[in-house]
Amino acid sequence: MSELLDKINKDLQAAMKAKDEFRLGVIRMMKSKVLNVNARGDLPEAEVVKIITKYGKGLKDSIEEFKKIGRTAEVSTVEKELTVVQEYLPKELSPEEIKSLVQQVIAETGAAAIKDMGNVMKAMKEKAPGADGKIVNQFVREFLK
Repeated sequence: MSELLDKINKDLQAAMKAKDEFRLGVIRMMKSKVLNVNARGDLPEAEVVKIITKYGKGLKDSIEEFKKIGRTAEVSTVEKELTVVQEYLPKELSPEEIKSLVQQVIAETGAAAIKDMGNVMKAMKEKAPGADGKIVNQFVREFLK
């Protein structure tokens, strides 16, 4: 079992004992998303991070949609939910950090043209699983013209 899933299980028990219903609900949702992919829960750490990151991105999208239609009560609830989810995710890299990491990966992989983009993206996912894929893609395209 991954360390992250272990942490989720421990925090789930702590939230039950503390009778923190909101936190308990969010942690249960994260655990269920992981277990929906693999019922045994024996996924590698990177896969668990990927699942929870996807859940966090969905919450961010929900916040934007609720803001567009002016539903402030839902915005604050989903923002609270997102803060709980972010506790389990790796630190997000700044665009400057992503840029330097992309340059490093390009040098390591020997990528020279846009056709090597797949190799660079794969290596970036392994090195920085918490990096925003859109920003990574943008920098890779910039450097591999």
